[in-house]
Amino acid sequence: MSPREFLDECYTFKREHAPQSAFMRRLMAGKCSRAELQRWAKDAYYYTEPAVPTIAAWLSQAPIVPDRSIYKALSRNLAGEMGYIREAEHFELYVQFLDGLGVPLDEVKAYLPLASTLGAAAAMGYFCRSSFEEGLGAFGLAVEMQVPGRAAGAQVIYDALKSYYDLDRRTLEFYEIHVEAEDEHGDNAMKAVEWFAQTSQQQARVRRAFRWSVLAHTAMIEGFDRLLDV
Repeated sequence: MSPREFLDECYTFKREHAPQSAFMRRLMAGKCSRAELQRWAKDAYYYTEPAVPTIAAWLSQAPIVPDRSIYKALSRNLAGEMGYIREAEHFELYVQFLDGLGVPLDEVKAYLPLASTLGAAAAMGYFCRSSFEEGLGAFGLAVEMQVPGRAAGAQVIYDALKSYYDLDRRTLEFYEIHVEAEDEHGDNAMKAVEWFAQTSQQQARVRRAFRWSVLAHTAMIEGFDRLLDV
């Protein structure tokens, strides 16, 4: 199939496997307690913390193609994560988010995360270190690609935190930055599909990693339900 048809297939799979999370519904309605927010933030730290080395490992495997602009586009994703474009390093902003919630880093490091959160981070790390095509599927499409007609994840979380939880802009900067970056990062990943998901063999590698990563991320978000007060 053409790269465009392949992307449409990916959109369909992502729509059909959207997470159904009681925690996220409560968060978006402004009904999470401070303790629930803190547990969620501590848990998600273990997904956020390995992001930069994972993305760097993926980009290090990029094949050589005639169009040099694709490297610039993809490298902007990593440069943004590392704080080289405008904002601070995203990991530092996440630590800042934790601080704004009243969660010290020592407490986070002593926290035992959910298996579902570790699974999503491990799936992305595995595929990003396996091949460029698999990293494109697991990260570029499963994480960065936005599904048309569906609210972007960072936007939904940012709006809820800003509206209901009395958090200042410094605390919210991690999510504010991701709202601004989501469209560009997703567009960059889709440009990569045009070059690196052309053949049936390439598409098979991208598809497998994409689907496994989507399922792992859905399990992570649904797993947050275990953080709710009973």
